[in-house]
Amino acid sequence: MSANPRPYDYIIAGAGAAGLSLLCYLLEQEPLQNKHILLLDRDAKQTNDRTWCFWQTEESPFESCLKSKWSALYFHSPTFSKLLDIHPYQYKMLDSLSFYEHCFGLMKKYPNVEFRQEDIIRIEPNGTVHGKRGVYQAPYVFNSAFFKIKQLPKKHYMVQHFKGIFIKTAQPVFNPKEPTLMDFRVEQHQDCRFMYVLPTNPHEALVEYTGFSEAELPQEAYDQELKAYLRDFLQLTEYEITHEEFGMIPMTDAPFPKQQSAQVINIGTAGGATKASTGYTFSFIQRQCSAIARNLAQGKAPLAGTGSRFNKFGLYDSIFLRVLLEKKQEPRQVFHDLFSKLPAPLILKFLNEETSFAEDFRIMNAVEKRIFVPAALKESLHL
Repeated sequence: MSANPRPYDYIIAGAGAAGLSLLCYLLEQEPLQNKHILLLDRDAKQTNDRTWCFWQTEESPFESCLKSKWSALYFHSPTFSKLLDIHPYQYKMLDSLSFYEHCFGLMKKYPNVEFRQEDIIRIEPNGTVHGKRGVYQAPYVFNSAFFKIKQLPKKHYMVQHFKGIFIKTAQPVFNPKEPTLMDFRVEQHQDCRFMYVLPTNPHEALVEYTGFSEAELPQEAYDQELKAYLRDFLQLTEYEITHEEFGMIPMTDAPFPKQQSAQVINIGTAGGATKASTGYTFSFIQRQCSAIARNLAQGKAPLAGTGSRFNKFGLYDSIFLRVLLEKKQEPRQVFHDLFSKLPAPLILKFLNEETSFAEDFRIMNAVEKRIFVPAALKESLHL
């Protein structure tokens, strides 16, 4: 291993959603297109290892990678079922292999951008990255590979955990225009659990079992719940499973430092891009990485304009996490109240952290005040 680190302008540590999104946004900026950029990841990114879903009103930079998109979504609870018009939003599903191929294809157009399959050992505050095969250095390192969740008093800790299966049927059984965003008719097991059903054509769909709780389940529990749902709600006993994926996403209001030093910037979940109350990440990654790229193109520090200020949505997240953990109300009732009383686009706008205070009040007025007001008072004491 060379003692002299190889110099670059930017190093991106981790080639997942955050690292590759940042790379694409950097290359969109003309002043940055000649920068020497190094992308590091232990994996070659040649398999479909995950699926990302998100909603937008505008076109995504990764529109060509989408597996499907929808303008209406079903919501089900034990006492309410409706196909909800989500205009002006579209709900989008993106598979990781298409995303990887798109990003690596873009990278090939720039000889100044290099990918190295590398096990990263550590990142030093001065921007030096130590790998098993080499040492690399840059004025800025963007890290999505390493993070720890601090266990702090008065903070809430949960996970979103899920198992999804892509299934294929011999007969046409799905309506590809009518996906299910949330189906809470399944047994809750004193937690918050629901199903997604995202059909891509009459014969194929992603069926996913998701939970919000303090820990994941044994793998066989996901399989049992998926099998039961397919049998009892979709009346399916014969199908082929073409792909499986499992994941866990932190749901916590504990702080994620935006940077490790002036030269090491955290991105993605490591940089706080995961929404604490839902686990949604992909849209927030886009917002975070595009802002970093714009700042660099303008000669600013990567995190310019993102200093500490009161974050009302952070407070809302903490309140909801407290409600989930205290279990004074069945969590699915909260979602029932929202989707049965309010327009779906308003709920999606709120979850995207784009609502005004007036719109926030409509959200708050839809939920059970005897549950949320005490939780809000407790959280306000911690500000």
